[in-house]
Amino acid sequence: MTDHAVVVGNGPAPSRSLLVGLLEQGGLLLCADGGANTIAGYGLVPDAVVGDLDSVGSSLQQRWTKTEWVKVDADDTGTDLQKVLDHAHQRQVRSAVLTGVTGARTDHTLWNLSLLGRFADRLDLAIVDDDCLIRLISGLVRFEAPLGLKLSLCPLAGPVDGITTQGLRWSLNEDRLVPGERDGISNETVDSTVEIRVDGAGHLLLVVQWAGQIDLSLIPRTAPD
Repeated sequence: MTDHAVVVGNGPAPSRSLLVGLLEQGGLLLCADGGANTIAGYGLVPDAVVGDLDSVGSSLQQRWTKTEWVKVDADDTGTDLQKVLDHAHQRQVRSAVLTGVTGARTDHTLWNLSLLGRFADRLDLAIVDDDCLIRLISGLVRFEAPLGLKLSLCPLAGPVDGITTQGLRWSLNEDRLVPGERDGISNETVDSTVEIRVDGAGHLLLVVQWAGQIDLSLIPRTAPD
């Protein structure tokens, strides 16, 4: 049993190098329905495929005999990504990195971002693609980063209170960010150690822009308290 998972969605595929790097961190490989086609294209086999299975070729189901196929009937209560996260939680996964879940379909991207907040009390999640890392800040987050790393602090769904930062060019001290009024877009690191603390209410997203080098050490591996 493992407490970590890599989840591949049915959006634009991550590069091979990114996916391999994620899998080298260990854990289960889970697919949200059509994400199985991405995995097959890279010659990999997932531990489980979850969804209504309307986007997966029948040949894969015949070939991947050791893969767990979890068919969840289509409904209007959520997407296949939500269903695979429910499945991961049932398997006692505590942290997961999601890829193939951004770009192309803006409506799906917005929904997928909302899942970071919806599952915050159950799973420590990060979304990663070849352009950036997106994760939810809960309590105190501290990480090492190169000087000049571009990042943004974005309220997910309403005001976020009590934000304090260290190591950023434009610092915050028990401040409030509000969507459309005051946001933390395009900040950058001025110290090798960065601290971001959220003491108030609300969900705050950290968005780190890769600058030619993907740093997988920023991906969370432990569940929230």
